[in-house]
Amino acid sequence: MSVAQMPGAQMESGQIKAFLSTYNKLAEQCFVDCVHDFTSRTVTGNENNCAMNCTEKFLKMSQRIGIRFQEIHEINQSALLQK
Repeated sequence: MSVAQMPGAQMESGQIKAFLSTYNKLAEQCFVDCVHDFTSRTVTGNENNCAMNCTEKFLKMSQRIGIRFQEIHEINQSALLQK
């Protein structure tokens, strides 16, 4: 069995894909929201502050969604065990 065929390798690959997908969504969303002027080679203070706030909000939102999914999963598992 090759390393790529091992169950852990598939899970790790899926985790990497999920991370990259989330990172790309974050980068795209914050760039679109924060960068409006392409006349300077440097990042302005406003753009930097906007990007930091956007990133923080995105990560908090992602964390909260993950927690909520876990709560719902536990409720569903509990309901299945009671049947």
